[in-house]
Amino acid sequence: MQAVADQSGVSITTVYRYYPTKHHLFSALLLHYTRSVTPPEPATGCPAADISELMAGICRSMLARPRLARAMITSVNARRAESGAAGDFNLREIILSVAGITRPASQDAQLALLVEQCAYGVLSWAVMGETTPAQAETDMRRACELLLAPWRKT
Repeated sequence: MQAVADQSGVSITTVYRYYPTKHHLFSALLLHYTRSVTPPEPATGCPAADISELMAGICRSMLARPRLARAMITSVNARRAESGAAGDFNLREIILSVAGITRPASQDAQLALLVEQCAYGVLSWAVMGETTPAQAETDMRRACELLLAPWRKT
């Protein structure tokens, strides 16, 4: 926390005012990260393919800094365990947006949630060393291919 304060040019008291623990800080960082995700360009026009690229890109980007990714995933788990804190990181909305779905049916919302949950699991395995970053990206692509088959244009 002191290093964050030093790098930010603020006092440690200011950091603790907004982030009472390191878990709060890393959870907020993950929230910021997911809210700033942008879809890959150019879009293919196939929702399943575009979302597969989006999610593979998220895996690649997060796992490029494995220690930071591990701290963020661990912190979200710790925050949820300690308080039942909600962890809505906006990925479902981004997934639906990339799919071009503005008024999602319940099935669409469920598919977006499943992709988000799968990504969380794939990333968790990778940051804990149970799989490699390259395998995580491959797994995420395959999961999107299977889960989003209903959105694949024929």
